[in-house]
Amino acid sequence: MTECPRCGRTLPEDTAFCPHCGAQRRVPTMEGDVIDAKQAPAPTRGANPWAAAALSIIPGLGHVYAGAPLRGLAFFAGVVGPEVLGTELDLTVIGDAIGIPLNLGGLGLWAFCTFDAYRTARRQRAISA
Repeated sequence: MTECPRCGRTLPEDTAFCPHCGAQRRVPTMEGDVIDAKQAPAPTRGANPWAAAALSIIPGLGHVYAGAPLRGLAFFAGVVGPEVLGTELDLTVIGDAIGIPLNLGGLGLWAFCTFDAYRTARRQRAISA
């Protein structure tokens, strides 16, 4: 219990103002470091785009590093899933018919995953700057 600085009545601990006169209860001073308002905090840099591309040696890991974990999980499932299940995208029959090799399948998706990880990290870095 403390007393009101204006009227002298006893105040319960859970009140900030005196219910009788409306005076604010005295608050003990706080100790701590003074923060200089003129000094701006150091800007946080986003993920390095080249590191994100390099981490994409494991599909989706570059996206996780760049701050897009669900996108990384989708790329991981898209590249590794068909390889594990044995249903890799193989369009060689169509490619033979039209004269273009289309057996890129998971390798093409993996290459796009690397490019997209780079692009995602570059976008995240631009947003955080």
